[in-house]
Amino acid sequence: MRILKASCLIILLAAAPLLTLAQASHPLAKAGEGDWAQYTVTVDNSTTPFLSVKDKKRWRAVTMVQAAGVRIENFTFMGGERRPLGPSWIAFDQPFEPVFEISRGAKIEVVSSTPESLTVKGKTYACTKTIRKVSRLTNAESLQTAWNGTSTVWTCPDVPLGGIVKIENQYESQLTPDSNLDKIKEIWTLADFGLKSWKE
Repeated sequence: MRILKASCLIILLAAAPLLTLAQASHPLAKAGEGDWAQYTVTVDNSTTPFLSVKDKKRWRAVTMVQAAGVRIENFTFMGGERRPLGPSWIAFDQPFEPVFEISRGAKIEVVSSTPESLTVKGKTYACTKTIRKVSRLTNAESLQTAWNGTSTVWTCPDVPLGGIVKIENQYESQLTPDSNLDKIKEIWTLADFGLKSWKE
């Protein structure tokens, strides 16, 4: 029994540095509980215009930090008040996807990654601009919609929750293989952020 316990301890100690290395290189490695970022979101759906929105408020907030990852709660502004949209679990041993909606079942190819300064609300951020090609098929069993197009993300290490300063998506979405394609342009722009100061 002592040999078995000693062996388990050795395995745990050997695995610990791997988790630490994964965490250290992850964009959310330094996230703290209560970190938050607010965005304004504009969606132009040229196929189904009534689904378009302009300057919609969205928030992301870190509500739990663990050794293996963090939980991010998503909020929107509706009916005159902030309303929850549900949590997202971000594991440190998995690649970070800033566009949560395409992280499941999507093939993502990086087209280019270049430095670019971006000025938002009078403040200039030293960003990395990353252009990705995204393709995802519909999947009725998992209620997965098609998402095919490009996603461009500007990130800066000075901003919490993965450093997202701006997201610009241009894509075609499809609910089922037989439904019409929705042609969508979506822009997320950083409005404000804070460290360990989130309040419900």
